Amino acid sequence: MPTNRTMVTVAVLLGTFLAALDITIVGTAMPTIIGRLGGMSLFSWVFSIYLLTAAVTTPIYGKLADLYGRRRVYAWGASIFLAGSVLCGLSQDMVQLIIFRALQGIGSGAVLPITITIIGDIYTMEERARMQGLFSSVWGVSAVIGPALGGLIVEFLDWRWIFYINLPIGLLSIAMLLVYLREKKIDRRSRIDYAGSAALVTGVTFLLLALLQGGTTYAWGSPFVIGLLALAGIVLVAFYFIELRADEPMLPFSLFGEKIIGLSLLVNFLAGAVMIGASAYIPLFVQGVAGGSAVNAGAAIAPMSIGWSLGSTICGRVMFRAGYRKMAVLGAVFQVLSALMLISLPPSAGQLYVSATSFLMGLGLGFATTALIVIVQSAVDWSRRGIVTAAVQFMRTLGSTFGVAVTGTVLNNLLLRNASSGLEADAVSTVNKLLDPVQRHLIPPEQLLSSKYALAAAIHGTFWLILVLAFAGLAASLFLPRLADNKTFT
Repeated sequence: MPTNRTMVTVAVLLGTFLAALDITIVGTAMPTIIGRLGGMSLFSWVFSIYLLTAAVTTPIYGKLADLYGRRRVYAWGASIFLAGSVLCGLSQDMVQLIIFRALQGIGSGAVLPITITIIGDIYTMEERARMQGLFSSVWGVSAVIGPALGGLIVEFLDWRWIFYINLPIGLLSIAMLLVYLREKKIDRRSRIDYAGSAALVTGVTFLLLALLQGGTTYAWGSPFVIGLLALAGIVLVAFYFIELRADEPMLPFSLFGEKIIGLSLLVNFLAGAVMIGASAYIPLFVQGVAGGSAVNAGAAIAPMSIGWSLGSTICGRVMFRAGYRKMAVLGAVFQVLSALMLISLPPSAGQLYVSATSFLMGLGLGFATTALIVIVQSAVDWSRRGIVTAAVQFMRTLGSTFGVAVTGTVLNNLLLRNASSGLEADAVSTVNKLLDPVQRHLIPPEQLLSSKYALAAAIHGTFWLILVLAFAGLAASLFLPRLADNKTFT
């Protein structure tokens, strides 16, 4: 029986929806989860550990998909993701949640890149651009459903159900893909770069520990932080040499030597850092500083996915006439404009202003990422499409990991600096309560004001960093080759 393109498309659309829904729901619910479980200092780890494990496993899944086919690898990865989702819902404290988010990320590394790879397999070049628009519309749907559903679940049920809801969607996607996707027999021996994968996850983990603990739990000049940074440097250098000698490296450095692919990977890295910074801290600002509910926080971030969907759809329709480089640059410009709006975001900002900021950010991400993924997929043949698609997703996820770690460091250090001033001495101790609507009303007015001030100042520090990253992404996109706009890819 041949591949049923319609049913396979529905299956991968469900997989994309699964990934998008998880992001929008978790981001919306995190302020409430912190309020219930505590652990404000561990806030960044809930995102960063998930992104780290997803980033490291993405190239492995891409390689496995090239070796064994797409559907089996997708089914395996999605099953791990669902198991992690169940365990996240059963978490009793923030440490458990972080551990199970790591497992969830290990499975997530397969979901989005393999769905994108399958689309590259079953559709032509022109069809891929249009399909990217369709798939981006899934993010728009999740943007409407996810935050609203997340807010309703948090307020009327329990935050644990934001993870359990993944089960029916994921199981249906796996079943449909196994039934309707047919692939040619692949006769290749497996040579997976386990040493490179282990070195990367170890090195990046040491780096994250140093960034997130430095200036808060330990001084930047302490032996602990310096030792972590030194270990991170040694292991990452070892990773570089492992990849140079590996028969089939998890991240072929030769990709960076191809100008179109190398620059696309860099722009995706920076876009990932900008995206996670906005999606993690806008809900925190709305709920913690502006005093909104989980529903308000969801409504503030939802327009980002709507804008992403719209930007991707428009890009898919006009990219071959206007040129992919112009679309990538335009997307970077929108990201810079949105970051400028973020740094001017006042505590009294209305819902419309915050939503417009999110929408503009999503619009920029939609233009940039769609243009780059289509052109990268079309620059290689079938045998390399899995690893190249995985590399694009890997760099975006690694960028998000870097972004959330660095912005988390900025946030925690600024909160402690405010506390050390003496004027905000009670601010840090009451931030957890500030994020819980029930406990917020129990905070004395003078403490409530100081806590909001400290949190607002810290979040604005992260917004400035987002602006710097957005400008870096714009600069990198300007170096994309002009001649490639008129090149015919297959």
